[in-house]
Amino acid sequence: MKLNKLLERQIKKYLQPGEQPGLSAFLQAISDSYSAYEKDAILSERAFKMSEEEYMEVNERLQQEVEFRKISIEKLKEAVGQVGEGFTMDSNNLLDIVELLKAQISKRNEAEAQLKAGEELLQFALEGSGDGVWDYDFQTRKIFFSLRYKQMLGYEDDEFPNHPDQWMSRIHPEDLHLVMKTDQRYFYEQLASHQVEYRIRHKDGHYIWVLDRGMVVSRTVGGLPGRIIGTQSDITERKLAEQAISIREEKYRNILANMNLGLLEVDNNEAIQYANQSFCEMSGYTLEEMMGLEAKTLFPTTSATPTLEQKNDLRKKGISDAYELTVKNKKGELRWWLISGAPRYNDSGELMGSIGIHLDITERKKLELELNEAREVAEQSVRAKEAFLANMSHEIRTPMNAIIGMGRQLEKTEMQQQQRFYLNTITTAADHLLVVINDILDISKIEAGKLELEKLGFDPQDVVNHVVRIMQPRAEEKGLELSLDFDDDIAPVLIGDPHRINQVLLNMISNAVKFTEKGGVTLSCKMQKRVKNKQVLEFSIRDTGIGISEEYIDHVFEKFTQEDRTTARKYGGTGLGMAITKELVELMQGQIKVYSKKDIGTEILITVPFETGTSNDLPQAKTDFTDSSSLKGKRILLAEDNEVNRLVAVTVLDEYGVITTEAKNGAEAVKALKTGTYDLVLMDVQMPVMNGIEATEAIRKELKLDIPIIALTANAIKGDSDRCIAAGMNGFVSKPFEENDLINAIATSLKLEAGTPERRGNKPGDDLSDQPLFSMTKLEQISRGDKVFIQKMVDLFMEQTPQVTAEMHEALKAKDIPAIKKVAHKVKPMIDSLEIVQLKEVIRGLEAMSDDKPNTKLIAEYIDRFETVMDKVQTEMKKL
Repeated sequence: MKLNKLLERQIKKYLQPGEQPGLSAFLQAISDSYSAYEKDAILSERAFKMSEEEYMEVNERLQQEVEFRKISIEKLKEAVGQVGEGFTMDSNNLLDIVELLKAQISKRNEAEAQLKAGEELLQFALEGSGDGVWDYDFQTRKIFFSLRYKQMLGYEDDEFPNHPDQWMSRIHPEDLHLVMKTDQRYFYEQLASHQVEYRIRHKDGHYIWVLDRGMVVSRTVGGLPGRIIGTQSDITERKLAEQAISIREEKYRNILANMNLGLLEVDNNEAIQYANQSFCEMSGYTLEEMMGLEAKTLFPTTSATPTLEQKNDLRKKGISDAYELTVKNKKGELRWWLISGAPRYNDSGELMGSIGIHLDITERKKLELELNEAREVAEQSVRAKEAFLANMSHEIRTPMNAIIGMGRQLEKTEMQQQQRFYLNTITTAADHLLVVINDILDISKIEAGKLELEKLGFDPQDVVNHVVRIMQPRAEEKGLELSLDFDDDIAPVLIGDPHRINQVLLNMISNAVKFTEKGGVTLSCKMQKRVKNKQVLEFSIRDTGIGISEEYIDHVFEKFTQEDRTTARKYGGTGLGMAITKELVELMQGQIKVYSKKDIGTEILITVPFETGTSNDLPQAKTDFTDSSSLKGKRILLAEDNEVNRLVAVTVLDEYGVITTEAKNGAEAVKALKTGTYDLVLMDVQMPVMNGIEATEAIRKELKLDIPIIALTANAIKGDSDRCIAAGMNGFVSKPFEENDLINAIATSLKLEAGTPERRGNKPGDDLSDQPLFSMTKLEQISRGDKVFIQKMVDLFMEQTPQVTAEMHEALKAKDIPAIKKVAHKVKPMIDSLEIVQLKEVIRGLEAMSDDKPNTKLIAEYIDRFETVMDKVQTEMKKL
């Protein structure tokens, strides 16, 4: 019997082995029950197992749906949160979320509309300012260029596609790395904005400079740049200007470097900000050693610190200047720097410090010190030379005064012909020696810069006529013809120094006569050109003399030189005449040239500019003192240490009835004035014990006397007259003096009438009948008593007078005023030479008549007066 396994285990556990009757059926029934139960349990278990799997499958599916719903709700909440900033929501109700999402989407749409309007307004503003706008999406590489952007590059809208390659291909190859670097920084450095300058190609092929500015307006979830918006501005003009400035700066820096000029920049606290290589070499420091240090502490000297502080204050006030400074370089060497400093500003006009250009002038300063020492030595030499010249002038002129003075007195006595010959020889030798002395003094004064020119109105024809009259006798002695050619276009009155012109012409004509044995000498005076109120005159002196060799002509103006030694022995001279003439001509802003051929002749061309003047510029003519009776009884104190000079002065004064008291030095003169009464003092300047200057100061300060004092000096050095006047003297007479000069000076100081002086404005009707019709004095002086010369001049006057008068009447009849003026100008020297006082103002009145509005009635009166007086003069001359 097969039993249920569970029942078998129970039987074996609880029943004894052995089979019992009826028990089998019972056990079989129980076994069947166990088996049925097991089947039911198996079926039940199987049924339950099948239901659990289905349930789990359904449950899992439901859970997935719930999870998906939760995720959807969270995503929806997240999306709503992105739409609405700061949004939070606890409810998971989809309807609530949808409603809120609708509200946020509506707000977002409004915000986007406002943003679009703002972008359009911004783009309008940028377009209006001339900037081009661009918009670039880093993720999609989509790009937008505004119309203004394309127009800036010369394109129309449809000619320039909105593609990044179109833009990149136009960037200058040398600048492409700038753009690429900017892109990299956006990705790797989280750059928020950029600003870069580069070149981009224009449609016509040339490149323009642009300023590219942009900023990130959105980023990806990973933080990468998403969208960038920017602008581009055309900055070509600015860049070209900056390049030009940069080129100039580089040029100037190179110039500074090449010129060894040190450049130093400091801030407002004087801390060094920059120094070029030249400055580093000058100072001995490197730039790294100097950076940030104060200049005043880096270069210490005794005077540098206060000077630098003062200059820094000036820079803060915006003042530039230049100054010299002593500094010590890194080696401790003392150096001189010339510094030109200026304020330094930034682009906003704010003071950032100062900039200085430095030049090392140490060698120059050393040279200056040496030059100063040399100058002091030279000045001492000049002073010694002046002292020597003054002493020489005094020592030579003192005996010359006696020789010439006593000679003049001897001329007044009755002499035999041989005695007069001897006297003339002495006088000629004395005059020659005086010329030599004057030449040496003139060249010395010119070299010392102490020769000054006068600026007087003068008649140019008078000057040249005077020169010719003086030289005429010497020319006639050698059988030479001395002729004058004077240009009528030359103004009747010029402004200049007539005495120096006279000296120059006399020098040149004297040489021409001296070196010419046959033929003649011609003085030509022409107007070379006229410029406004100036005339340039050309003086030509031509001769037919021995000429000058080509080898020597370049040395003709050198001092103390002559062509050869035989020249000096045969013709005499010091070799100074040409040198003095050249110096005088150049002082008058003129030029002198020499043209010569040996044994043919020489021409000297002198050009000098003069201002033109009027008759009002002419100085009042001086008339020699003639009323000798007014000096009679005057008491004059003569202070003179030289006995011979005292004798000359006393001899001259005795003839005028002057009572003269002699003093041998200044001390005696002061003593005499303490005890005696005098009308005037003649004071020698250079005397022993007390000189004339000291004596004059004592008379003025100690004695308190205002007596007239006239200096008598043999010192012709410039400044002597100034010292005399400064000491309190009233006048000045150089020795050797002419009698007329001395008497005129005395008369002027005593305020005596010096005859009848020439006055302007005399009319033809003025009463001048008490004046002599004419005088032969000047002719006698010029000719030195040569009666043959005087007679020639008188004959010439008698011959020309009727012709001149007729020309005047004819010109008046034709109302040709210029012709009348020319005739008057031509005859004026003759009137002056013969001292026809009654016609001096008449002839000058005719010469100065206006061409535009002439007074014909007055002209007629002048001509009638001229004719009347000339008839009387001719009548008297015929009686001689």
